[in-house]
Amino acid sequence: MLNKLLSLYLQSLVTTTILVGIASCIWIGYRALKKKDKTAKQRQAHLYDILLIDIMTIPILTFAVIGIFVYLSSTIIAKKTVLEL
Repeated sequence: MLNKLLSLYLQSLVTTTILVGIASCIWIGYRALKKKDKTAKQRQAHLYDILLIDIMTIPILTFAVIGIFVYLSSTIIAKKTVLEL
């Protein structure tokens, strides 16, 4: 059981990291296209802000995603047992 939970946690960690990384890249690209930051120092400060936000939100979203994965895996297991009966 612990092995299954660890597996689900690692899956949700990877999924969340990829999704947050994609969202951050989109946001940085949007700001670059709109030329919101005039100097290199402003761009660097914004990049550091985004990285800090990513570091803070990834663990929180990981537990939300693991909840979804646990729910989905339990419904799949329940459907298998109903079909076997």
